[in-house]
Amino acid sequence: MNKVRHNRARTVSRMALSAGTMLSCALMLAMPATAQTAAPQGAAEGNVDDIIVTAQMRAQNVQDIPLAITAISGDQLEARSQTRLTDITAQAPNVILQQNPSGSGNSMRAYIRGVGQGDASPSVEPGVGIYVDDIYFGTVTASAFDLTDLERVEVLRGPQGTLAGMNSLGGAVKLYSRKPEGRGGYVELTAGSLNRRDIKASADFTVVPDAVFARITGVSRNRDGHVTRYDYACLNPNDPYVQPGTSVVQPGGAAIPSLASGGNCKLGTLGGQSMYAVRGSLRIAPVGSPLEINLSGDYTHDTSTTQASVLIASAELTGRQNNSIPYQGAPFDNRFVTYGQYRRAGAVLNDPYATYANFYDPGVTYRAATTASAGGPGTAGAPNGPTYAEPLSGVKGWGVSAEINYTLGDNLALKSITGYRKYDSRSSDDNDNSPIAFIGGVYSDFSHKQFSQELRLSGKVLDDAISFTIGGFYYDADTRYNARIHTPFSGFGEYAVSPCGGALPACVIAKPTFSFINDDTASLRTYAGFGNVAWNITPALTLEAGIRVSHEKKDYLYNRLNPNGVGDYLPLSNATNPLTGQVGTYKETLTDYRAALSYKITPDIMAYAQFATGFKGGGVAPRPYSFQQIRPFGAEKLKSYEIGIKADLFDRLLRINASGFRMDYTDYQGIPQVCLDSNNNPLPVNQGGVPGLCGQYLNIGDARVNGFELETTLRPVEGFTIDGSLSLTDFKFTSINYPTTSIVVGASRPGVGKWKWSLGAQYQADLGDVGTLTPRIDVSYTDGYCGDFLCTPIAIVDSYTLANARLTYETVDKDWSVALEVTNLFDKLVYLNKFTNAWYATAQPGLPRQWAVTVRRKF
Repeated sequence: MNKVRHNRARTVSRMALSAGTMLSCALMLAMPATAQTAAPQGAAEGNVDDIIVTAQMRAQNVQDIPLAITAISGDQLEARSQTRLTDITAQAPNVILQQNPSGSGNSMRAYIRGVGQGDASPSVEPGVGIYVDDIYFGTVTASAFDLTDLERVEVLRGPQGTLAGMNSLGGAVKLYSRKPEGRGGYVELTAGSLNRRDIKASADFTVVPDAVFARITGVSRNRDGHVTRYDYACLNPNDPYVQPGTSVVQPGGAAIPSLASGGNCKLGTLGGQSMYAVRGSLRIAPVGSPLEINLSGDYTHDTSTTQASVLIASAELTGRQNNSIPYQGAPFDNRFVTYGQYRRAGAVLNDPYATYANFYDPGVTYRAATTASAGGPGTAGAPNGPTYAEPLSGVKGWGVSAEINYTLGDNLALKSITGYRKYDSRSSDDNDNSPIAFIGGVYSDFSHKQFSQELRLSGKVLDDAISFTIGGFYYDADTRYNARIHTPFSGFGEYAVSPCGGALPACVIAKPTFSFINDDTASLRTYAGFGNVAWNITPALTLEAGIRVSHEKKDYLYNRLNPNGVGDYLPLSNATNPLTGQVGTYKETLTDYRAALSYKITPDIMAYAQFATGFKGGGVAPRPYSFQQIRPFGAEKLKSYEIGIKADLFDRLLRINASGFRMDYTDYQGIPQVCLDSNNNPLPVNQGGVPGLCGQYLNIGDARVNGFELETTLRPVEGFTIDGSLSLTDFKFTSINYPTTSIVVGASRPGVGKWKWSLGAQYQADLGDVGTLTPRIDVSYTDGYCGDFLCTPIAIVDSYTLANARLTYETVDKDWSVALEVTNLFDKLVYLNKFTNAWYATAQPGLPRQWAVTVRRKF
């Protein structure tokens, strides 16, 4: 009953807010018209491009904003061959945006200045805020957006607690779509390596002259994966474990069966892309009216394959080499390693872009055991039967938004931003990258819907000496995480709490049983009020300040069901461990501050100092093995101290932007080695206190982050542009809160390197009546890092340098263009991430060298 009332209350809240937005729109339409001046969308002045951004909730030149921000125009994205949000990592200092590895669904790990989040669980919030047209996107899942038809991207570095708000702890990435202008459009075709086939088209037209304009854009992208899946039995017919009679399940069958057909040993690929999307927008802006309304809607259908992953080491890590898997009757060892130092001598494959992952379980795992007498062993159930998961990392989603701008007077304006978004994501993985049923998620389904409403009142007073914005924000999201968790290797012989309530191995289940359905739901509501003000003390000196108060509440419901979806999964939910139906709750009120002082040394040189805070919301234990492990964890918090300078020099031939920072990072969220109770005492073994098997997140430590960023653009002669960046992130843990953590004081966090740099150059050669020819090259360096807290050698990711090149021809009238691009020009083997556990190590290889040709027709 309470849940029903809760849902009804949220529905009423949404209806009330939506009705309020429509009522305000109707009142605005009824008001008399006054003069209106549209905010500039961007301009080119002198030799260095100016980009107008809204990072501080008002239109400003990026060079006038006292914070570290990288602004990338749509033309720059195109020139660098960047098509997905993850591509902008190369040129953005101290920024990491990467597709998560298999097992994390269609999600992205996002870090700025060493702060962020990669976990896709709805119990854990993002650490970098992602915004589409000023509407917050609430999950890391489905956040690796396509960059089609964007006006610009703004990357705000450092905590943005008062400006962007929730979960913008490390910073914020804001995408802004092109608004309808009433004319123009294009059609673009791309073909290239790995059977790449892209189509983009956009049309911009006038619906009502001088009043209503519309734009529609569509994109389709298709490309094969760069890691090939091979059938092990097909390629290795002499291996004894592929011979008939070795199966422990099927009489006469093979322990490692063949799934290949027609003599073709290739089963498919990983890392491929297959998607299409469409976006429509409508701008209502009558000439002379104080009102502008921007409506938009979009739909995405993505059926891409599971992310690329390969096995780089097996049981060599633990001395379990050649140890057989008894329930399948075959060993899990280096026979499945296809490349590198742990590859078996004489192996058939010697290919870094190959895997034996088959996403198949021949049916040797067992259903949940029944409970026996107290303290006695359980009884194994029947086999689950063969299962196959299609290698998939897909999303189907849509969203609608409304932005209403109304000028109340010469120095006062009201903005309403309303958004609703829904998506369903399905993914699967074969985590062990072998034909053995060792660790693999049969599927993971995320269903997410969110509603947000923001109101801003902005104005200027005291002869424009003071600019201010005050407002409120509401966010309501529901996420369901439904997954088939399939890790039969673990069983319950060593690690878990048994269905009979005793400590294992004293209470043993005879057969492997760790295969169940995880069906959890998370509900998050946030309210916030904020205010930001800028005071021009003198024409050169400006003081800015801001405050935001946020209240968050999250409820998390747990369900652990049998593989057929019927009944509780007894080892994880039973009378002595009633995990199913438990609800964990997190709630917290947080206050953020910002103060910035900037000084115009000259009209083209500005220095600033800033103090800012931010937070990443807390949550509830995402993966408990016992109900005693359920407890909330608090928000992460940052205090940032930053100084910087922004300068256009030598008559705007050279731009240099630099910033240095120190951040005090408190209440870092991480997984303890041993779970703790509400009094911070280690849980007993029979209540979920098994070392290394904890499903909690806790605020396990504090850290300090120091660093700097340098960005520069040089245009020495007409048509020639050189741009570059250099950055340092020095992340060190300073203390631990609990003795059961993996944190090492003085060490960095996993997944974050220290140094990054990039250098790009292009020259637009004028060919007279023929047109222009523009060659461009980009080189970027990413420092290596540790893949885990202990910096295990096999998990260390090496540094790498990549080069991309592009050659673009454009006709004089700019109606036609042809571009040839080559990415990873020198065909470097790059591992984006490495992961290890007690049994094996896997890696996420980046794309090898690729080429593509793009033809565009503008009209």
